[in-house]
Amino acid sequence: MNFSLTDSLKDEILFAMEDQNSTYCVDAAKGNLKVISSEFNSYIDSPEDDEEEIDIDDENYYSIPSWDSDDGFEMMENFTAGLHNPKVYYELRKCLANRRGVFRNFKSILKAYPEVEQKWFAFKDKTMHARITEWYNELCESWGLEVLEERPESFDTENLVQEDFEFTKYDSLKDKECVDREVINIAEEYRKKYQGISGEAVAGIFKNQVASDSEKDKFGYVCYSQNHEFLGCCLFSFCPSSSKKSVVFTDFFVVQNYRGLGIGNELLNKCLVDFTHGGIQCAILSSKIIPESMESLFIEFAFKKTEFGFILNLSKQE
Repeated sequence: MNFSLTDSLKDEILFAMEDQNSTYCVDAAKGNLKVISSEFNSYIDSPEDDEEEIDIDDENYYSIPSWDSDDGFEMMENFTAGLHNPKVYYELRKCLANRRGVFRNFKSILKAYPEVEQKWFAFKDKTMHARITEWYNELCESWGLEVLEERPESFDTENLVQEDFEFTKYDSLKDKECVDREVINIAEEYRKKYQGISGEAVAGIFKNQVASDSEKDKFGYVCYSQNHEFLGCCLFSFCPSSSKKSVVFTDFFVVQNYRGLGIGNELLNKCLVDFTHGGIQCAILSSKIIPESMESLFIEFAFKKTEFGFILNLSKQE
C-alpha cells in the first residue's frame, strides 16, 4: 500500500527523525506516524490500539528515514565547512573537534550570531528535507510511481539577505561616520592578527588605502540591519576623476560578525548593476590588502586577477 507525502506527514517525520528517544513508523492506511517504541513507554498510541503489535512490513507500515547523532554531526560539519565568516568558522571548528557536549555547544555558539544561526536553520531544513525526499523517492520507485523533484527553495541565501538586511545608496552625510568607525575596527583586526610592528604596519596600510579618496567623490552601497546597525559597504570612485567610464573600489568590507552571509555579494552585485546602467566600462580593485574571501568573490563575478589587484572589463567590445 502506498501513501502520499503530505506536508503534515513530512512535518511529523522531521520531528520524529530528531527524537532519539522513540521509534516511529508510517501507517500507510492513515497517512500518519505511529510510535512503536519509546524510552518512556513500550508502546504509545490510541487506547483502542494498546494491544496492537506492529511489524514493519513495507506494505502497511514503513520505517521512517534513518537519522542518528552521526548524521547530525556530519550536518554540522558540512555547514561549518561552507562558512566564510572566519570568527564563527573557527569557533564552530573548535567545538566540533572537542566533541564533548558538541550539540549543545554548537547551538550556544550560534545564538551569539543570530544571522548565522538563521542560515544554520535553513541549511538544516534543506538537508533533512533532502533525506526525506530521497527516502520517499526510493519508495516511489518500488511502487512504480514517478519520483518527487527536489525543492531548492528551502535554502536560499539571497532571499535571506534581502529580507533581513537593508541596502541603500551611500550618503556621506548619513553613512560616513559608520564607515570610518568600521575602518578603525578592521584595522584593529589586522593589528591583532599580525601583532607587533608588523601588525601596526598592516593596520596603517589598510587605513591609508581606504582614506585615499575624498568622501564627496565616493559612490556605492551600504548595508544596515533591521535595527539600523551598520554592517558593511561597497564604495567606489571614478578613476581618473574626470572619467565617467572607469571606476576603482575604495571601501569594501563587512562587519566581522556578519561575514559569510552573502552581504558582500549583494553589495558588489548592486554596484555592478549600476555600472551596467551607467555605462561604466572598467571596474578595478587596486589594493595591497585583499582578504581571501574577497578574492573568491571577485573571481565569482568574473573579475580577472592582475598584478595590481582585480579588473572587470564591462565594455561590449572585448
